[in-house]
Amino acid sequence: MDYRIPEDVVEDIRIHTDIVEIISQYVPLQRKGKNYLGLCPFHSEKTPSFTVTPDKQMFYCFGCHTGGNAFHFLMKKENWTFPEVLEHLAQKYGIMLPEKELSPREKELQARRHRWEEIHEWATAYFHDILMNRPEGELGRQYFAKRGVDPDTMKAFRLGYAPDRWNGLIEALSTRGVNPHELAEVGLAIEREGQEGKGNRGYYDRFRNRIIFAISDSRQKTVAFGGRVLDDSLPKYLNSPETAFFSKRHHLFGMNRAYQGIREYGFALLAEGYMDVIALQRAGFTNAVASLGTALTKDQAKLLRRYTQRIVVVYDSDKPGVQATLRAGEILREAGFRVDVLSLVGAKDPDEFLKAQGTEQFKKALDQAKPYIEFKYYVYIQEHTVHSAPEKRELVSALAADIIKVSSPVEREGYERFLSLELGLTLEAIQQEIESKDRKKSKDRHENEYFQENQDISVKNRDNINRYVNPVPSAITVPNAVFRAERILLRLLLEQSVSVAQVEAELGKDFWKVPIHKQLFDSLEEVQLQNGAGIPIQVSEELQSQIANIMVEETDVSQPEKLFQDCLRQIRSIRSEETVEELQTRMVALEKSGDMAGAMALLKEIGERLRSGEK
Repeated sequence: MDYRIPEDVVEDIRIHTDIVEIISQYVPLQRKGKNYLGLCPFHSEKTPSFTVTPDKQMFYCFGCHTGGNAFHFLMKKENWTFPEVLEHLAQKYGIMLPEKELSPREKELQARRHRWEEIHEWATAYFHDILMNRPEGELGRQYFAKRGVDPDTMKAFRLGYAPDRWNGLIEALSTRGVNPHELAEVGLAIEREGQEGKGNRGYYDRFRNRIIFAISDSRQKTVAFGGRVLDDSLPKYLNSPETAFFSKRHHLFGMNRAYQGIREYGFALLAEGYMDVIALQRAGFTNAVASLGTALTKDQAKLLRRYTQRIVVVYDSDKPGVQATLRAGEILREAGFRVDVLSLVGAKDPDEFLKAQGTEQFKKALDQAKPYIEFKYYVYIQEHTVHSAPEKRELVSALAADIIKVSSPVEREGYERFLSLELGLTLEAIQQEIESKDRKKSKDRHENEYFQENQDISVKNRDNINRYVNPVPSAITVPNAVFRAERILLRLLLEQSVSVAQVEAELGKDFWKVPIHKQLFDSLEEVQLQNGAGIPIQVSEELQSQIANIMVEETDVSQPEKLFQDCLRQIRSIRSEETVEELQTRMVALEKSGDMAGAMALLKEIGERLRSGEK
């Protein structure tokens, strides 16, 4: 479903949904007073901090600050889109969803995608049945048995085997009405040159005499295959080709099973091969994934970014694996990840290490994973002699660019001290060498900024629009009394005890001092304009958590009118005490965040105060 569902239908689904019933399917909950408590499913904890509040139909974790309603829980837990959650809950509670009127082109694409998914499902079942039940699959069973993969794991990962026949899949799927041309379109068959129009003789199976790995998307549907030979044939690995519905750079093997484990562990284990992921997940490391036989891509990094900010790379320990680790580390660091590298001693890859040394030793090795910069240092000294002063300078220069990118002063000095101790140089010398590189980079950046500032005005306007669409929260220090007043005001709005129109009539739109509060107020205003009332549903995770945090907070709202007036007095009192200088500081912060309307409102107020002689 990729269309907008009417708000009245969304509201009907929300009313019928019991958040305790939904979350209890995933988390054991224990009643404590009017709330329920449990261990958070989104991060590892020993003491329950995950709270479900039935009367508000909200959940909130006081440990990782994740919160929202039942819709948000399912989106985060199952990795579903909002329409997919609505479809699931509508089916569960017997609510009819309206059909979208599709254009002829949309109908064609929808039919093609459905057929593509159908064919891949049948192909998965065919390869899996050959492996598990047919005499032709004996070679595959022997291979997996040798690699320590039991039948339960074969079933869990839907592993398969492609027999050593030219048309095994073509014949099997022909009984389901699939013609060879369709298999060629989805990448499962190849057309012979010069054989057009000759039926099955013109096509042959892409995957032959290979063990088969089914690659699934977040909905657990097969979208492609990877095949590995059992002899010395080339290519050793063969993947499904790029099609209109599949692109390798947007998928990771094992992600359909690993996304929950990544959230629970707090990081992802990035391995190199299919068997590594299977071995790691079987050993309990449910956060393991791998790229699809190619180097890690920026799109795959973005996919990981949805679930974590830390990656532990555990590629093969041979030279190609080390080089692949360095390339992956650069991409991940550019994407904003904390990157550590796990180097396995005495084994080529995780699968081999787990078989030889076991899970406990792997855990110990994992605890010793090195930060990416330290790993890069050790790779450098293995490939270069570093004895003389010039050689040491070259090493520091080689790592300077990576250290300069580190935003944390503590972490940056940690790497500088590491180099100081390793190279026998003073900390000051290391820092001066790195700062010299940093100054050169800054000079280049300033020159670039000068050029940008003198570009066509339309470019600058475009940048202002971008900043306005994605405002950066300002770092304004807010008095605690104002912070509390704003939160109570939002609680009253969320409870529908007061309306957006009432608040605007009393205070206007631009009185908010906490940026996230202003964002939430704007979302409430949009909801009330569209529907008349309600809690915003389709908002960012940050706003979802803010709403949940405000709603589960122990606040007595039994006298809403009195609370509303108290909030108004508190906000007006602080506003009247603000000096012109403070207003100017807040105006600059709003300009930087992209809130030009708020900044102009403050500029107007500053002008009025200056005209009246007020300081």
